[in-house]
Amino acid sequence: MKAGLLPKLQLGIKTGKGVKSTGKHTVKVIEDKIVRKPPREEGDDGYYVRYIFEENGERKQYDTRMKQKGGVDPSYFVQAMANVEPGEEITLEMKKAGLKNYIEIIRTSVGEVERADTEEDEDEDSLVDGLRTIHA
Repeated sequence: MKAGLLPKLQLGIKTGKGVKSTGKHTVKVIEDKIVRKPPREEGDDGYYVRYIFEENGERKQYDTRMKQKGGVDPSYFVQAMANVEPGEEITLEMKKAGLKNYIEIIRTSVGEVERADTEEDEDEDSLVDGLRTIHA
């Protein structure tokens, strides 16, 4: 299914009280590619990275901003995924740190754990299109 859209990998669901995690998702990385979407807001260049994962034998897509909002550096999620090889199995899980949500990325084969901060997205279908670099 080259041209068609795949079901989205949902790491969280919007509720009246914010965003609720859908738990751990163990996925196999298939591929990633850069896609262009219409800009949604000021500072959005419209460039996203579309990750194709396989979860329980089903292919799913996960889109995230290529750069941090209004910045020039790659988003933290894109940086964290840069070392992950196609065919590698990883676990993604949305977690909460205070008021902010973040995505934990566990590379099961090498035991590395990464953390990517998130921005809530206005798009009801997709929860975590925006990711932000952690500023120390």
